[in-house]
Amino acid sequence: MMIAAMAIVSYSASAELAPQWSKGTMMVNVELGVAPGFGGGVSLDYVLFDDWWKGHFSVGGEIDVAQPYKYQTNFGVSPRATYGLNITDQFEVHAMAQMGFGYHKYNDGTFSDHETFILHSEMVGCRFFFNDNFAVMAETGYSNWMPELRAGITYKF
Repeated sequence: MMIAAMAIVSYSASAELAPQWSKGTMMVNVELGVAPGFGGGVSLDYVLFDDWWKGHFSVGGEIDVAQPYKYQTNFGVSPRATYGLNITDQFEVHAMAQMGFGYHKYNDGTFSDHETFILHSEMVGCRFFFNDNFAVMAETGYSNWMPELRAGITYKF
């Protein structure tokens, strides 16, 4: 319902889309992922450069939650940097890297343990805008303790 409401609110009657990755643009990404386990994340991207090597460069941050294995829960907070190559006004492919801090908790009812760790992820992905404000996205790559295959939505303000 929320996705449909955002799509309706952000509907644009114009045939041409505005440039999606203009300097100063902010985007919120909401993703769900698998492998290992199940998890999700929310991230914010701010376009710092909009015409950099046929693409754009953005910086931001991400908050992740995952349950990679039974009885385990992970939380992570990290800054991120993304380079996106503009294929068309609606479609881009990107590479993202992030490094931050995470918290790992294990509790099977009889034994409990926790630790902190350095969270890092390196992903490649793509994003397709249906209109000026709403897109779908997918990413895959490597992440320690967080899902490595993710899909979600992007809302641009």
